Amino acid sequence: MRLSLATLTVCLTALLGNSCKQESNDATTARIDSLFRFWNNPNSPGAAVLVMKDGKTVFSKGYGMANLEYGIPITPASIFHIASESKQYTAFCIVLLAQQGKLNLNDDIRKYLPYVPDFGKTITIRHLIYHTSGLRDQWQLLAIGGESLDDVIHQEHVIKLVSKQKELNFAPGERSLYCNTGYTLMAEIVKQVSGQSLRAFAEENIFKPLAMTQTHFHDDNTEIVRNRTYSYDSISKEKFVNSPLNYATVGATSLFTTVEDEAKWLDNFATAKVGGREAIQQMHELGVLNNGKKLEYAFAIAIDTVDGHLRIGHGGADAGYRTYAVRFPEEKLDVVVFSNLAQFDPTALAMKVAEIYLPKQPAKSNASVRIKGDSTRYAFYAGRYATSEGNPVQVIDSAGLYIDLGWKPLLLQPLSDTTFSLFDDYATLTFSSQRKPTDHFLFRTQSEERRFERYEKPVLSEQVLATYTGTYTSSELDTRYEIVNEKGKLILQHRKYPDVTLEPLSANQFTTPHWWMRNLLITRNTRGEVTGFEVNSGRILHLKFQKQP
Repeated sequence: MRLSLATLTVCLTALLGNSCKQESNDATTARIDSLFRFWNNPNSPGAAVLVMKDGKTVFSKGYGMANLEYGIPITPASIFHIASESKQYTAFCIVLLAQQGKLNLNDDIRKYLPYVPDFGKTITIRHLIYHTSGLRDQWQLLAIGGESLDDVIHQEHVIKLVSKQKELNFAPGERSLYCNTGYTLMAEIVKQVSGQSLRAFAEENIFKPLAMTQTHFHDDNTEIVRNRTYSYDSISKEKFVNSPLNYATVGATSLFTTVEDEAKWLDNFATAKVGGREAIQQMHELGVLNNGKKLEYAFAIAIDTVDGHLRIGHGGADAGYRTYAVRFPEEKLDVVVFSNLAQFDPTALAMKVAEIYLPKQPAKSNASVRIKGDSTRYAFYAGRYATSEGNPVQVIDSAGLYIDLGWKPLLLQPLSDTTFSLFDDYATLTFSSQRKPTDHFLFRTQSEERRFERYEKPVLSEQVLATYTGTYTSSELDTRYEIVNEKGKLILQHRKYPDVTLEPLSANQFTTPHWWMRNLLITRNTRGEVTGFEVNSGRILHLKFQKQP
């Protein structure tokens, strides 16, 4: 029997373990293999994993397939689109240009990008870096406008979107709200200042000096890239579909690289071969809001402490790509996990790999002390809540107190009878101490406080429903939506999307199943007549649609 090349590849992969390079002992290898065993087969997408200790690679291996149609396995040399992890490289290019005296981080971005509207507030390059600019997010704007994220999206599309915006989400520096637009604009600033595309500048100033030979900013969606992985989504345990990615936009995303090249990038944070100590120090400078509150976000890297270990990392997610790279500088440990499957959780798996190598020690964090809590109060806290902008959540009393933020219920850890912790003290929720249904709760993070009001779903008469129906348009996006009444339900329609039902939170607030515009806030004139709605959802606030006569 003569075997095909693809079959031989799969057989060799199974025999060799997808090009495993390691200095770890057999027990360590077995523990890591166990973490990735579900994807380690010729019928599944998977991941590439690399561990570096003391500046040397001690483990690298591929699991699963880079291309299911041709049976090509993932290896440590497989190229991945690393999505938002790309932002670190864009930020570093800005740092290098600042070092060269070609820009200042406090420069008004309109100095370089005059097509950005004058919002009456200065937006600096520093604001873009820390996601504090107030600019609306490009992906969500594109989606609201009717663009599918698997369409071909060029840099020019984002530039045109930005040029037509009339408002910001908030005043620059007032809040931090993750914004891809800012990093796309930073790529344009690199181009204006250096005279080179981001791709060319990064190649000359980062990739060549670090011998990252398999890395580039992918600014041409038609370009053929050897050894690239393909992007997949899972529709069942054993069935996968293509998850197309056609971006030709860079800065916020679109870096193509391997775990092996990523290791060279991470090592530069220790060696400072490129940029020197000053640049590396700048990359670790945390953002500060106008009110003086310090963020846990630096130059496209998140800095925190976990189980007593200083952790510095960033992840990415586009289409079916899921990536995470993390450094533990005190232990000189680096872990990289790149995947081509949308359901993959690289952060959790990278942390499980890190646990194998990290020394056990008492936690140094200032985590709040947990108590049992008075569960008899939980029934008073349970209910549906929303902010004045939107953002509906549900608090659930079910053998513990949970909050559902829109994807799955999360357990709240009691800090007192009225205050609860979420995401290991990233946020706290504080309810009223009265023994009756709570009318609101306060949601606090390190950088902000939000008030969530209780609501009860209203019953709207046919006469009231008729006041909402009509055509709604946005001059900022050149798009339109229709609201129609079908058998007592309000239906939201767009020419590119399936019809969806609007669920009322109140007479002035509705939710939809669309991730890009989950919350609509109805606007009215002084006579109480409906004049339009605002989209307040995720990374978009106060995007106005006008109701047409």
